[in-house]
Amino acid sequence: MTDIENKDYDYDVCFSFAGEDREYVSSVAEVLRDQGIRVFYDEYEEVELWGKDLYVHLDDVYKNAARYCVLFISDNYSKKLWTNHERKSAQERAFKENTEYILPARFDDTPIPGLRDTVGYIDISQKSPEDFSELIIKKVGGHWKNNYFPPVPDSLYKSFNVEDDEDEKEEIYLVSHHFFLSLKRMSEDEKNLVFHFFNNACPAELPENMHVNIDLLRRITGFTPSRILRLFSGMKSLGFESFLRDDNETEGHIGNEKEMLVVSWSDYTREDSTKIAFATLYYAQNGYCETHAIETLQRLDFSQLSKVTYEDDIH
Repeated sequence: MTDIENKDYDYDVCFSFAGEDREYVSSVAEVLRDQGIRVFYDEYEEVELWGKDLYVHLDDVYKNAARYCVLFISDNYSKKLWTNHERKSAQERAFKENTEYILPARFDDTPIPGLRDTVGYIDISQKSPEDFSELIIKKVGGHWKNNYFPPVPDSLYKSFNVEDDEDEKEEIYLVSHHFFLSLKRMSEDEKNLVFHFFNNACPAELPENMHVNIDLLRRITGFTPSRILRLFSGMKSLGFESFLRDDNETEGHIGNEKEMLVVSWSDYTREDSTKIAFATLYYAQNGYCETHAIETLQRLDFSQLSKVTYEDDIH
């Protein structure tokens, strides 16, 4: 594999285009999104872009965040300040890596600074958005299998019975994706602990929290109780809260020893964040045996959340 195939990206493809060409670009983005391709398209990033220094943020996106960058070239494209900024960032990445990163798509033959005539391009002046989308899908080669969160996690929407409620879908997506980002920031031990906790804890007290006997978690993870507590305590900045309480339900329990570990997670936008986090992990491993489920979670491959990227388990 090449470096570009080994590297993890937030997006499969990012789009750089002039506002006058939005109708065409929007149609392409919609097709790709429905097929599980992660697209950086401004209308899909409205909340994430809100309040950011766009000059700095977009520079990072077009240099670092996507596997490929499609330039939708037109006369209008060549005249815009923002498209020139995006293009220069993309060209810096392409120059440093010396790989196929920039994918030119032309509405016309407008010359673009730094883009040589010898670079292969697609003429989209006579090509429908659907046809062009198919070419991008072939180029990308399907969805990414590491650090992958599908753009349309419809299995999650179905579990919350919000398939026809666009506002609820957007909120659930954001909370679930924030949980995914929290997982990306964890150490391997932290991820291992979180996965085993959610897979073995009791969900009866959702949406507030989940709980599990800490000795059971010790036996499953191999971590000592003190290490379990330290790891969860260290994840407060990622939204986790945890404490021990008396285990009054365990048969034969004697004394006041606190044995039940209670954990909640929140991104501070909804009261049912823990429930959404639980559902995210539950459906992310749906259809897999226990071994493959843990391997999938360790890779942060959440393909199973979407019907277009769902795969049957293979042994």
